[in-house]
Amino acid sequence: MDGSQLPQVTQDEKARDLAARYAPIILADEREPFAIVAVGYTIFDHADASLSFPKRRVEVGAGSPRPYNLATRAIEYALWWDWDIGHLYELEHAWTFVGADGAVVAVEASWHGMYGIAEVGGKPVLDGAHPILLAQPGKHALAASIEPFNEIREWAEQEAGRDAGKDGVLDNGLFRGMFPKTPENDARVTAYLKQRAFTPSWNFSKRMPITCEMLVPWRALAEWIPARVAWCLTQIGDWD
Repeated sequence: MDGSQLPQVTQDEKARDLAARYAPIILADEREPFAIVAVGYTIFDHADASLSFPKRRVEVGAGSPRPYNLATRAIEYALWWDWDIGHLYELEHAWTFVGADGAVVAVEASWHGMYGIAEVGGKPVLDGAHPILLAQPGKHALAASIEPFNEIREWAEQEAGRDAGKDGVLDNGLFRGMFPKTPENDARVTAYLKQRAFTPSWNFSKRMPITCEMLVPWRALAEWIPARVAWCLTQIGDWD
């Protein structure tokens, strides 16, 4: 599979349009060096296990706790970034829960391997039907407001600055053992990321909408990811 471009797959247009209608808009730090490359989506019409977030069950529909019992559908978004300031590859998640009338009833987002409700004043932050989420500078954990980042600000600035690149090629979770993690590749990734170390501005002015063209069914994205990581490693020299 060609890792230099998004996977070319035949999609259910209605499913992709639905995912695009409720896709989050990410607000990144104005100094954020990276961008979202692709987004894998999964649509849930009933409670079921997530395929892209280990040990996560997506609750939706009757029998689910509030507010998820008010939703007739949930859309899971797996946001693929080629880079985290600490390592090669990043996969963060957002979930939009939609009621029978088409209104967004809840939003969830991931945070360093965890997840939880994303709201302000008991409600999701929306632009129309699109959830608005802030991304931690360089590391892309998601939140509905700046308050959670204020609590980790000192650590977050250290991660984006002094500790940039410290993890090399990430090798965990769904893709453990599938990427070429070697001392040489770790060193190359570390050197590449240290050149991109920065001090966050904490001004979340860089708007990153998830467009229809970025959306790919999760299974297709998962098949493409190892090729993408391998391709990224071949490009480091060109990007220096």
